[in-house]
Amino acid sequence: MQVSVTMWGNLRRFAPRGVGSTVMQVADDATIEDLTAQIGAEHEVYAASVNGKVVALSTPLSPGDRVFLFDHLHGG
Repeated sequence: MQVSVTMWGNLRRFAPRGVGSTVMQVADDATIEDLTAQIGAEHEVYAASVNGKVVALSTPLSPGDRVFLFDHLHGG
């Protein structure tokens, strides 16, 4: 199935051509954790939202979902 993925902050380095948004093909039973592993960012993603709602990384995905991935925030 296809999902739309937007990666924020330093996660953009995992996106094709460094562009923050892309459409990805994932397995029909994929979770956000599976998606992060597929792009090689499984240890980098701190939070996610799907279709505008903050969700757990174990959340299953559905066709056409809009996924936003966020990394850890750093302050000073």
